[in-house]
Amino acid sequence: MRQNNINPIADTGPIVTQTTQNEHTLFFPLKGLSRDESIFSNKAKGVFRKKYEPIFKPIINKQLAVNTYYQNDLIAPANTLISIDLLKIFDEFKINFRVNIKSITHEQRDHAFDAALSQLITRKKKFLDSIQPADIPKIQDSAKAFIMATLNNKNIPLFQDHYAEVKGYLEFASDVITSDEKYIGIAAALKEVVENEKKEFHLGEDETGETIIHIFKTAWLSLILAKELGFLSQKDYKTLSIICIGHDGGKALMPREIIYKKSRLTQLESDIMKSHVLFSYILASNNQQNLDFESFAMALHHIKENKRLADSYSIANDTAISFYEYLTDDAKVKFDQVYQYTKPFYRMISIADSFEAISAERVYKKASTIGKTLEIMRKINTEQEYFFEPYLEAFFRFILKKFLPRNLKFNITDEILETMPSSELADDHRKNEIQQKYQGVIVQPCKSLDDHLQCLIYDTTNRQIEHRVSIPPLVFLDHMYIK
Repeated sequence: MRQNNINPIADTGPIVTQTTQNEHTLFFPLKGLSRDESIFSNKAKGVFRKKYEPIFKPIINKQLAVNTYYQNDLIAPANTLISIDLLKIFDEFKINFRVNIKSITHEQRDHAFDAALSQLITRKKKFLDSIQPADIPKIQDSAKAFIMATLNNKNIPLFQDHYAEVKGYLEFASDVITSDEKYIGIAAALKEVVENEKKEFHLGEDETGETIIHIFKTAWLSLILAKELGFLSQKDYKTLSIICIGHDGGKALMPREIIYKKSRLTQLESDIMKSHVLFSYILASNNQQNLDFESFAMALHHIKENKRLADSYSIANDTAISFYEYLTDDAKVKFDQVYQYTKPFYRMISIADSFEAISAERVYKKASTIGKTLEIMRKINTEQEYFFEPYLEAFFRFILKKFLPRNLKFNITDEILETMPSSELADDHRKNEIQQKYQGVIVQPCKSLDDHLQCLIYDTTNRQIEHRVSIPPLVFLDHMYIK
């Protein structure tokens, strides 16, 4: 039976008295505590304040119920055991967290996942069986219409930049996926996603949901990264475009209560979502009948360079989570033959996919600035080896070149003032004068986050140069968003 709270203790404060539970978890909303308030009387020694001790002491060594984040940084994954040290971090940053009432064993989690995957396989069969030959032209026409409408969407400025460079490739991929019957599963899946998101988000006829936008932003970024790297052939660009458009087709089969959940996923829900790579392959290969390079590559975009990380998953048999066992014998033979050749493709898509996912707003999170997104990607790559470093460096160069180009003018913010000689900032009056009369311009861009932009500060009334300053790129990028 659902309960609303657990043993409220007098004068524990509004936050902890609201500690709630559903059928399986307890919720601890520490974000409601004031910044200077703590659950500890002596944090160094791990001693709880008396009024909080009966609430937090019993959860030591219980499991976190969901991945727990602070400003998009993963602090601790689901099933991490609660410790005093972890509670110190939650307390310091006032992070909400959820705890399993009963510990979940690996065996129980595996059984639950197997049961969920069986349901998805049944759903896949029904989905493919529902595609009647007479309906194929209509499905293809519908898919092509919203693909082209998305690419031409004037409300997505990102698509307008470099559009001439990538338009032909994306139009080619659109033509292939919406005319070649071997990709009817992907075309139908994209149509299904569009229709689901129109219902879920109450979208108008000309509006596009977050999954389709994500797919095409990822495709755009992947192609531009490929241009930056400069080693693909024309045929490879076309192949990359097809892979990009189909890479998330498997999300059409994911349970709507998971894919559109407005809060963080549980570990089981996260594992179920990871299976979308398997179903992207199954849909693209027409239920493992058309074993082409593109269908295999679609299922590899979540492989990390450190393949043993929990976030590294695919249909390959050398990733932490593998769906290789679901391949037919013929598919395994073919996949093993082409796997090594997929690396440039999945490495590019992995970087583009991650950048778009972190920077974009989702139903469960706010958008991150470009600067914050790049910092997160650099941090996880340094600590855990997520991405292929040469490709990541090339991607960063592109982002810096695109958003902080030579001759970009900027206003003098408080952060810019901090880069100027202190002798120029005698008092607040002088600071205000500089911010009102002066402007800046980038004269020498930079190629990495560790470099500095070379800039001029000039008086707008007489165009006289007043200062030459070096400014870290994050000063600008921490205020910019991908639109």
